[in-house]
Amino acid sequence: MIPFQNITDQDVIHEMKECLPKGDKFQIEESSIVEGYQHYVGDIIRLVLKYEEDGIEDKKFLVLKVPKNDDSAAAFSKLELIVRETLVYEVIIPAINEYLDETLSPLYYKTIDSKIIVLEDLVKTGYDGGENNRQPYSLNQCFPVLKALAHFHATTHKLCQTKPHLLEPKMFHYSPVLKFRQCQAEFWETILLELLSRNNECSFIPKLKKANVYLRKENDDDASKVHYSNFNFHVLNHGDFRKDNVLLKYGTNNVIDGVKILDFQTCFWSTPVYDFMYFFMLSTSVEIIENHFEKLLNWYLECLNEKLNEINCTQVYHKQDFMADIKNVSLCFIAFVQVNALMLCPLDRNKLLGKVVQKEKADEYQMEACLRDELFTTSILSGLKLCDKLGIFENILSNDEV
Repeated sequence: MIPFQNITDQDVIHEMKECLPKGDKFQIEESSIVEGYQHYVGDIIRLVLKYEEDGIEDKKFLVLKVPKNDDSAAAFSKLELIVRETLVYEVIIPAINEYLDETLSPLYYKTIDSKIIVLEDLVKTGYDGGENNRQPYSLNQCFPVLKALAHFHATTHKLCQTKPHLLEPKMFHYSPVLKFRQCQAEFWETILLELLSRNNECSFIPKLKKANVYLRKENDDDASKVHYSNFNFHVLNHGDFRKDNVLLKYGTNNVIDGVKILDFQTCFWSTPVYDFMYFFMLSTSVEIIENHFEKLLNWYLECLNEKLNEINCTQVYHKQDFMADIKNVSLCFIAFVQVNALMLCPLDRNKLLGKVVQKEKADEYQMEACLRDELFTTSILSGLKLCDKLGIFENILSNDEV
């Protein structure tokens, strides 16, 4: 029944029997691939597992993160994404849950055969399934989401004090997203430069060209200036903290009363600037980017320091610390703009390549689709202007050692 070649019904039933030792008479009632969503390493399968426990019939609603068997799977395996996420679920999440009133993640069952991650299906428990993910968050949505991020950062910072050995695995020393960005960097650079030209923002063109020169110099061993040893305040960054990887639950009067964070395969230790700015640039509206940076930053820092104090951390993280750390991750901001371009593209490249034989034609169609899309254009331009306002280009271009 499971619509994927890498796993069978019996595989899942066998593994889930170990998670539910009192259960009996297991069977998979239904399963389907989640449409419109794809995580880095493959597909999401949603399924209903029916079983009996002490003679009473019950059901488990599960999602399986299943890797693909293609060329991209081999490339992603080098980033140890599944190993990384499994370690987060099995070691880090239980550790930070000691400091939280409510867990910030879905219930983790197990990782099958070191490659298939089994989680609870949060949509079946009332969380928003993530429809209309191209539409950015409103200001009211940003507040609870950033509070959840602040609590994730505060509790993982606590682990730096109580369990410093968790900083040691080398896979957590770099950002997989920044490495992934390098795959199509030149293509998105071309689109961004054309967008600036068409929208009479030519003053950005030389800045962006020079910034991209520095960005291309970053090699695989030093994929970014985000290594935790460069900073005094360490947190576990989610690494890909954006709307696609957050689920919300709404209560009375449509007020948000639950936030869950998904997909921890891109986590790494560094400054909290990375996650905050990644979210701010990739998940908020143009109006918010232009007018509410200070408001949301102050809210995030308030929630962060309040939680740090609550769990008896010796350090706090002030606004001046945040602004100082920005200088050390300036290159990341240019990469964020390119990642945002990829995420906002209104044309699915894989589907396009299935219809268009020549790669050059596919590139041309994709570029035109982006440049004609109002959401794409306004979001990217606002992101570049924010970089300029925060002195990102100045930081990059004034430092010959970047």
